[in-house]
Amino acid sequence: MKTILLSLIITTSLFSAPAFTKERELKNADGTTFMAKAQGNQHLNWLITQDGEILKYNQKSKNFEYAKIEKNELKASGVKYEKNNSKRARAIGRVNKLNHQELYKLWGEKQKLHRSKFKH
Repeated sequence: MKTILLSLIITTSLFSAPAFTKERELKNADGTTFMAKAQGNQHLNWLITQDGEILKYNQKSKNFEYAKIEKNELKASGVKYEKNNSKRARAIGRVNKLNHQELYKLWGEKQKLHRSKFKH
């Protein structure tokens, strides 16, 4: 019984770790590469590029896309990130640059919601 409980505690803490924050090279479906680092935790996570863009990975397109907040969720916008061309790419895709304060507010709300689930 102690072994099972210990295994459960270890497994839970492994999955609740913060994002790996070292900068690394990422690749879009067309082969273009860029540097970014992960931010957030298991409740909300995203990538931030060297030029400050906030991205989410789109599994369907296999691209890193500009992030947007929609219905209290952080989602990929459908507009592929273009290194050194963000302003143009966001304009064509009609995606506003995500405000970092809005993102951190959403992250705080997600963490607060998660904590309140465990109090009841």
